[in-house]
Amino acid sequence: MTATRLPPELARGLAARLRDALDAAVRLASFSFEENGPPPPELIDGQESGVARDFVLRAVAGASDPSNHRLLVAAHAEEEAGGVTVERLCELLELPRLAITERVNELIQLGLAARDLKRDTVVCRPAGAALTELLVELEGEVAGWLAKRKRG
Repeated sequence: MTATRLPPELARGLAARLRDALDAAVRLASFSFEENGPPPPELIDGQESGVARDFVLRAVAGASDPSNHRLLVAAHAEEEAGGVTVERLCELLELPRLAITERVNELIQLGLAARDLKRDTVVCRPAGAALTELLVELEGEVAGWLAKRKRG
């Protein structure tokens, strides 16, 4: 495999999301009301690659879902304005508010998006912006190759 130059925000952002999840799980486990309850999740030396692979594939799957991809593209495009409103996402994706909310929650869980509840807007997190840009760039490259093949 050839090494590709990945945006640093992508790997850093996904790793930060996993660290936050691990920290939250440890804090939650400290509130256990039972003695000898299940141990908190932990990252044991040697497990980093497996955890990273699982999370990266989940993030790519989440971002590449056609509706989620359109949602992230819209959120990224409106970043200067403070994000895209949930109402606008409902219009763009032709989905009800509950469906949009569930999709946004999935992307938040993956560390790709964030939501401002007061303003009712959605923005891309740095990892979400980087992954969206990567997918858009790949789409453009594939389309270019298809156009060349069609002409040739």
